[in-house]
Order: sequence, then C-alpha cells, then structure tokens
Amino acid sequence: MCATNAFLGSLGVVIYASGHRRWPDVVKTQAVAETLRPGATVNAVAVRFGVQPNWLSA
Repeated sequence: MCATNAFLGSLGVVIYASGHRRWPDVVKTQAVAETLRPGATVNAVAVRFGVQPNWLSA
C-alpha cells in the first residue's frame, strides 16, 4: 500500500490520515484515459491507482 500511496502522492493526490483521498481532476482524467488505451484493462488500471474497478467510468 505504501508504494501505491507514494505513486498517488507523486500525481498530486492528497491522502489524509483517515485514508480519504482528494483526487485532482487531471488525475481522474488520466485514470479513465488509461482504460481506453488498446490492450489496457479497467482492472489493471484500477489496481495501479489503488481503487475499485467500478470507480472508473467515463
């Protein structure tokens, strides 16, 4: 989980002590855009961003 938090922090996602995350619009857009790339799966992108697959939608 620390690697995911470090990755998200590098993108500008604010992670509070409670676990709540504040996602900049540009990061949300990037996550959804990555699911639209040829060969990408929603599940793989969700794992990379540390979220549930059903949280990603266009």
